[in-house]
Amino acid sequence: MKKNIIKTLTLLAIVATMASCNKQPSKMDGESTAEDESAQGLRIAYVEVDSIINQYEYAKVMNDSLEKMGANATNVLSNKDKELERSYNSIQTKLQNNGFTSEQQYKSAVAAFEQERNNRVALEARLSNELMQKQTDFTKTLHDSVNNFLAEYNKDKKYDIILRTGMANEVILYADKKFDITQDVINGLNARYKK
Repeated sequence: MKKNIIKTLTLLAIVATMASCNKQPSKMDGESTAEDESAQGLRIAYVEVDSIINQYEYAKVMNDSLEKMGANATNVLSNKDKELERSYNSIQTKLQNNGFTSEQQYKSAVAAFEQERNNRVALEARLSNELMQKQTDFTKTLHDSVNNFLAEYNKDKKYDIILRTGMANEVILYADKKFDITQDVINGLNARYKK
């Protein structure tokens, strides 16, 4: 809730800043206004992050890699589950058919099964951590890639602010499409990725 209040206040500050840029401030002797310094006023653009994730070749390759890694982990765990089920059923069948020659032999089989189950739990944790780490690395690399591109891109465009939209924690509630630079950014990112 506190984050939503902060986001709302931030958005209101941006809107207030944008509104004040459209007003003609009164000018006292010797004072310069922002409008004097920049004939165009505050230059703002935005990028749709969802579009970058869906159209930037690097993001598509990494998403495919993450999906394959997740599917592989699911298959490995599914196979382990089947092995555990077979081991359990084998112990139960042997117990029902008086196949254990001693209580110690039965306890040993149960202990071996418990160890297999613990190994499966540890494997799931390891695979989950690897997947989360790869997702974190991908997100950081994507963020760095986009930020580095925007720094270079903005040398010519000279935007004062470039905002993002298209994610759960939206920064923009509404913007005219004329401020949308998403396709330029995607084209530039893809051209740089292919090099």
